[in-house]
Amino acid sequence: ENSGIEVELGYKKRFGKLNFSANGNVAYLKNKVTYVAADANFINGEAGFQSMGAVTRIQVGQSYNAFYGFKTDGIFQNTAEINGYKNSTGTVIQPNARPGDFRWIDTDGNGIINDADKQFLGNSIPKYTFGLTLNADYKGFDVMVFAQGAAGNKIFQGLRRLDIGTANWQTRALSRWTGDGTSTTYPRLTSADDNGNFGKMSDFYLEDGNYLRLKVVQIGYTLPVKMLKKIGGTKLRVYATGENLLTLTKYTGYDPEIGGGVFGI
Repeated sequence: ENSGIEVELGYKKRFGKLNFSANGNVAYLKNKVTYVAADANFINGEAGFQSMGAVTRIQVGQSYNAFYGFKTDGIFQNTAEINGYKNSTGTVIQPNARPGDFRWIDTDGNGIINDADKQFLGNSIPKYTFGLTLNADYKGFDVMVFAQGAAGNKIFQGLRRLDIGTANWQTRALSRWTGDGTSTTYPRLTSADDNGNFGKMSDFYLEDGNYLRLKVVQIGYTLPVKMLKKIGGTKLRVYATGENLLTLTKYTGYDPEIGGGVFGI
């Protein structure tokens, strides 16, 4: 079920020999799954990563293909923090963890980290989409600017493939945990990965998908009719176009504008 609202506004005015117009639109979308099957209220999404399985879930009451996995609660800085992470009965929740590993949220409070602790981590479908087009012309010169963007969604950033040993790392790995107090967001690097820091689907892989992109800029000039008549012409316009000149986003991958079978991956 999709519901929402879309607003479009336009403005046009002449300032002497300068013509100017602006058109903008913004849309809000609420997406909700209302039915899956007679005998189930969810199915796993179609997109998986490495050996962690599906990274989205289609469940009644949630957005279509919402991200589903473990939620982190910082990084264990030392052994004392590991031993101090207990449930209500005093059981150490992650006894096999090491300093530098993620602390996983024990959602059901049973003192064991397993699939029952997974939760919904964000939507792959943007809640907001927007665009703006500006046009102006003056004495034969004209300019058009088009910008568009989206907000309110998450992106699964899976550029690092652990199943390919020679795959490169992004430079943010240089700020990984290397000792007490060195990082609270990027875990230690280890080929064993016994804690599943990289092997578990979690919010560690998710980034804000908000962006604003300068999609098209075009500048043109139309030659005067008197000049064209001398060479037997009626109209001649020359122009230059630039596409995707600037993108404002905090997403660290290649391109926040992701489509495909499952959005945002």
